[in-house]
Amino acid sequence: MIKTETDIIYNKLKNNVGFDRSKKHLTFIRQFGTPHHLFGSYSQSLKTSDYCTIPVTPEQHEIAEKNKSEFAIDNLYLLIYYLILRIKELE
Repeated sequence: MIKTETDIIYNKLKNNVGFDRSKKHLTFIRQFGTPHHLFGSYSQSLKTSDYCTIPVTPEQHEIAEKNKSEFAIDNLYLLIYYLILRIKELE
């Protein structure tokens, strides 16, 4: 399978975001929808950083599961948006 530019960017991000856990951040994201780890997981029990979650609807989650890399790159702006909201809340 030939990797697309989107796949390459997604994998670079996924391999560098780490595995941070934050119940408080997930609670914050839940105010807006169901948290979705934008860069997925490495196994059922090892998800990427909780800080890289965005709120999604069930329909959006279904779309995300069909094409993880494209969904992640297309929604990076939402990750930034919610991180900014969270930082403002903490200041």
